[in-house]
Amino acid sequence: MKCPTYSSWFRERRLDAVCQILRLPAVMLSQIPGIGPVVKAASTTVGQKILMAITGLLLCGFLVTHLAGNLLLYAGAKQFNHYAESLHSWGILLNVAEVGLFTLFMAHIGLACSTHAMNRQARRSQYTQKESKQEPMALPSGGASGWMFVTGVIIAFFLVVHITDMRLKKNPFIDYSPAYQNGPEAGPDEFVAVRLVLTNWTAIAYVIGLLALGIHLSHGFRSALQTLGVNHPRWNRLLEIISLLFAWTITLGFLSLVTWAAMTSGTSN
Repeated sequence: MKCPTYSSWFRERRLDAVCQILRLPAVMLSQIPGIGPVVKAASTTVGQKILMAITGLLLCGFLVTHLAGNLLLYAGAKQFNHYAESLHSWGILLNVAEVGLFTLFMAHIGLACSTHAMNRQARRSQYTQKESKQEPMALPSGGASGWMFVTGVIIAFFLVVHITDMRLKKNPFIDYSPAYQNGPEAGPDEFVAVRLVLTNWTAIAYVIGLLALGIHLSHGFRSALQTLGVNHPRWNRLLEIISLLFAWTITLGFLSLVTWAAMTSGTSN
């Protein structure tokens, strides 16, 4: 067995630091009377995996509703803008929903980072031996399951890009002026804004992000069900197929909108 190198020692210390930082909220919450035992249970690897499964499935539900709304782009500008105006008419309720959704995303990402760090820390010695036998960029065994953390990071970056592009409309590489033909006070034409984003070169980020989402969901959806106890030898194969169908239906549905934008660029609706 090879002696630990400085890089491996540094990596181990870094993982320790990550784990300690991620434990801080749980440590503080565990001091509150009445919820301490619940927090401690949720701070274990098993507890965090359960919470990650729940948040993941809730986000899957959001993806379904988000795709359903975005598919109205195929119906034309009037229908899609009416859908967008209906959402904005919720006022403060929309802001509350957005904060809740953002919190859900952050919780899922935080739990993923925490469990990833804890798992690597727990099998540190095995990882050191395995690392010496693998090429740095080799595809991990296990297919999509080996790429969960990597695709999660890509999706997190894509989420930032998506919010900047679509919600804030602050992408410096996109000229949003055609979406404000009626003046800033009238608000943007969301149909035009979506087309502007998806016909810009930054649409490459959408393709990469959505492919990462497909890989992530293809394992994550099934894994979440298994974590929550939906697991039986008679149904496991069917559940795997359902997971793959769900993942790539969502992914191809969103990707089709990129194709739609490219094919209808320059038309009025």
